[in-house]
Amino acid sequence: MKSSSLRLIVTITALMMLALSCTLPFYIGPAEPEEKIIYVEVTSTPVEEVAEPTDAPSSPAQTPTVSVNLDGEWTIWQGTGEQQLVIDFLQQGYSLIGNTATGDGHSLLFNGTISQDGTSATGKWESTSGTSGNFVMYLASGFTSFSGNMGGGVPLCGTRSGVTKPSPCLK
Repeated sequence: MKSSSLRLIVTITALMMLALSCTLPFYIGPAEPEEKIIYVEVTSTPVEEVAEPTDAPSSPAQTPTVSVNLDGEWTIWQGTGEQQLVIDFLQQGYSLIGNTATGDGHSLLFNGTISQDGTSATGKWESTSGTSGNFVMYLASGFTSFSGNMGGGVPLCGTRSGVTKPSPCLK
């Protein structure tokens, strides 16, 4: 009887230890590093250096004069079907940017640079449909129209209000 009681006690103890060990969250691995907060106190002030005056008089840098103004509303024809759109160009110096809605829920963004001689503008175009490429605009002498392309054989041309569409559009 002693032997069966002892077995029973050992079995119950083993089962209790097994049940207890399965319910305890034991983690064997490296301990998580403690976060340390370091406070820094600035105790000195920066020293301002004073430039020595020079004998040569300084002149402000001159901004180059842009010979063309493309600011404002334009009518453009773009794509193989030469879709007619209205675009508003914004020019800052030699930088040119324009955005137009294509009518199918998308829009086109033109971001480019006007050449130093004012005869052309080049840059990148990007559509909200996910397509993009390079563009070139060759300006007519009165700066009221241009012909060009949106990457090789894709036409791009435009006019100011009251000016007829350039022919050919693709250049």
